[in-house]
Amino acid sequence: MSRPAGWKAGTDLLVVGSGVAGLTAALEAASLGLRVLVVTKGAAGDGNTRWAQGGIALVAPPGGPDGSMIDTVDTVDTVDTMGRHVADTVTAGAGLCDEVAVRAILADGPAAVAALRRRGAVFDAGPDGSLARTREGGHSAFRVIHAGGDATGAEIERALLAASGPLPMLAGHAVLDVLLTGDGAAAGLLVLGPDGAVGRLRAPAVLLATGGLGQLYTVTTNPAGATGDGIALALRAGASASDLEFVQFHPTVLYAGADAKGRRPLVTEAVRGEGAVLVDGAGERIMAGVHPLADLAPRDVVAAAITARMTDRGEDHVYLDATGLAGFAARFPTV
Repeated sequence: MSRPAGWKAGTDLLVVGSGVAGLTAALEAASLGLRVLVVTKGAAGDGNTRWAQGGIALVAPPGGPDGSMIDTVDTVDTVDTMGRHVADTVTAGAGLCDEVAVRAILADGPAAVAALRRRGAVFDAGPDGSLARTREGGHSAFRVIHAGGDATGAEIERALLAASGPLPMLAGHAVLDVLLTGDGAAAGLLVLGPDGAVGRLRAPAVLLATGGLGQLYTVTTNPAGATGDGIALALRAGASASDLEFVQFHPTVLYAGADAKGRRPLVTEAVRGEGAVLVDGAGERIMAGVHPLADLAPRDVVAAAITARMTDRGEDHVYLDATGLAGFAARFPTV
């Protein structure tokens, strides 16, 4: 049913975006007694979160915050610690990380995963019942937990959507502007519905959780909705933004020809974590001798090495050799 032009609605908190950030914030706010409305320009669950494959890196003691079995030892019997995780992160950040922020975010990891599990997210388990773990680039230990083999984001999105069922959600509505009071405080949103009707949503607080801006590039692993709307809305409303130059390009995206555009399939880094290696057109290893972690070097190092090898050989793609991995289809059903 179409709304009349200029329709209005009000609530305590407006959350823009229906991925892991937006839905988590909405659920937490609702648990505190706030009236919350989630606004998303696509269908619920169509955002960035569901496309994430590899998993979540965290260090936690056995019998974590929710009483679950979370192991602390990787497959080469090297004890993992929070200090080691912090060191890996700072190293991968090439000295540009805010170490205070790194420590705070990593320390919050176990509780965040415990909350996801309480809300219904199911992660893969190992033979002993503890959370199964793999490695990804830049990690010196097997600390990445995952769901559905390589469908971690889809499982998180499923669980959060189910948990947020009672919350009102306005899907298919693009936000045009953050409404402001006379002194510049947030006062709501101006939105465009799928029927072309423009409406005003009033609230004393607005949270922008709109995902990334991958679609600004010719080829991306991001979904069609990742067009940087949230950053633009924030800047236009007078918010400060920082570090916008840090756009991460995933090293392994399925090649589909030089003319391919738009969203292309990601090949999760966990494939290399399980032992796959990058080779050029001649079958020569690309990462051997480039970095101590070889194919599991930080992503910027791997991407740069791939680019250099393609330039040297006059090629526009390389290969990811996973022929040595047993049970590939079961471990990576999405890929």
